[in-house]
Amino acid sequence: MFNSISPLRYRWSFPTKFFFFLLTIATLAAPIPFVFFKPGVPDNVMGSLIEIKDAKSYEANGELYITSILVTNPNSPVFGAETIYNWAIGPHVVLPREAVYPPTIEGKAIEKDSRAEMATSKLTASAAALSYLGYQFEEIYFVSQVRDYSDAKGKLEPGDRILIVDGDTINEIEAIRSAYSEKKIGDVIEIKVDRELNGETRTFVEKVRLVSNQEPGADPQRPAIGILVGTTAKFPVDIEFNIRGVGGPSAGLIFAVGVVEKLAPEDLLRGRKIAGTGTISPNGRVGAIGGIEEKMIGASRKGATIFLAPRENCPDIKHIPKGLKVIPVSTLSEAIAALRAPDDFRFPTC
Repeated sequence: MFNSISPLRYRWSFPTKFFFFLLTIATLAAPIPFVFFKPGVPDNVMGSLIEIKDAKSYEANGELYITSILVTNPNSPVFGAETIYNWAIGPHVVLPREAVYPPTIEGKAIEKDSRAEMATSKLTASAAALSYLGYQFEEIYFVSQVRDYSDAKGKLEPGDRILIVDGDTINEIEAIRSAYSEKKIGDVIEIKVDRELNGETRTFVEKVRLVSNQEPGADPQRPAIGILVGTTAKFPVDIEFNIRGVGGPSAGLIFAVGVVEKLAPEDLLRGRKIAGTGTISPNGRVGAIGGIEEKMIGASRKGATIFLAPRENCPDIKHIPKGLKVIPVSTLSEAIAALRAPDDFRFPTC
């Protein structure tokens, strides 16, 4: 008996519909605090990207790719429609802006830091490769920037050469952080530096209070000096990296492998397409990076069959593209050994 009863329907007036239409358009067009990650296009370092001068170099038999991710510029607006699109498709990642770019650091400073990390990566890669090949040289570590939140502001200056930190002589960049790793936030340490003044070198010892680490991705419970450290050296071989528009330290491992491939007569690539990522220290230690799965996807799209990955990143690897063999390494020596191995060698995986 209820078949004759029609369901209730609410009819919106035209002004109401038009209002919600405008509201939807405004929502999709409004800037929101998110950033996107997606695979970048790998660059082959065996072309003209690495240039060797003042030493004999060898032609590469294969391709060696640095990998990257495309991340929204910290100063670029992100709109609602873009966010929905990037959420809907893969392999893009959408994250809150503050999870990637802390509000304590301005966008321009983040971009500047990224360029500085790339410059340092080139130097440390050169140092690691030349050390592996037996060359001798002296490394110099200096203050490249003093953060506004640092107690070193007004005490240390950009360009200061770092000699001693809390009693430890600095012979490698990792020694700076390890010198105060057992300290707490608020503890005071001494830093000895050389500074150029009016053409003369003067030595200063400054007392600096450790502060909370406010760098992107850092643990705020860990103490920090609040400075960025640059490195330079007088190398016996002139190595140039002809790359633009890429920042960060994650190309270090592949840069170092590329230098070894060009300077040594041994054919490490053997006609293969090899990619990878990872920071590198002057003594050849390989460090973790971010966005490793996006970089693996980019490598797979280029046809790479081997991917050298930092061993520290193994917990971050959940999905491996089909046809890509991931080899975890902790040092440059391990990476070179992996490339020397026969094609059918069974490597330990993550």
